[in-house]
Order: sequence, then C-alpha cells, then structure tokens
Amino acid sequence: MEGKPDRIAPLVIELIGSKVDVIFTPNTAAAHVAKKANPSMPIVILVGDPVGSGLVTSLARPGGNVTGLSGFVELGREKA
Repeated sequence: MEGKPDRIAPLVIELIGSKVDVIFTPNTAAAHVAKKANPSMPIVILVGDPVGSGLVTSLARPGGNVTGLSGFVELGREKA
C-alpha cells in the first residue's frame, strides 16, 4: 500500500467482504477508510495521533469501533 493510496479502499472492501473479525490498519489513511466502510467492525490502529486525526474521541475512551496504539515522537530532544 505504501506509495499507492488508491489501493487502500479496494483492499479494505475486500477484507470486509471476506468477513474478517477485525481489521488492523498501519496508518491513518487506511484507518479512516476502514472506519467509513464499516462503522461496526472492530478496527485496530497504529497511528501517531488518533484524536487529532479524528479517528477517536479520546485516548482514554476511544468509543466506537476503533482502538489500538498511538505513538508520539518528540524530535530534537536528547535524554540525559
């Protein structure tokens, strides 16, 4: 999928048609497509800012069908 965002929607539709139990999305774009395509299927995400991107309402209580991991990277700062 990397470098080919036009492939995301057909792949998500194919997964949903295959009646999988859960969808794992490795990026924000795929997560948005999956959430829109099926608002009740569980979606596990791995994105930087799920709240800021509108995927969940909060980290503590994501609500809906989306859950997963978020990671923030602080650049330019060394640990002592």
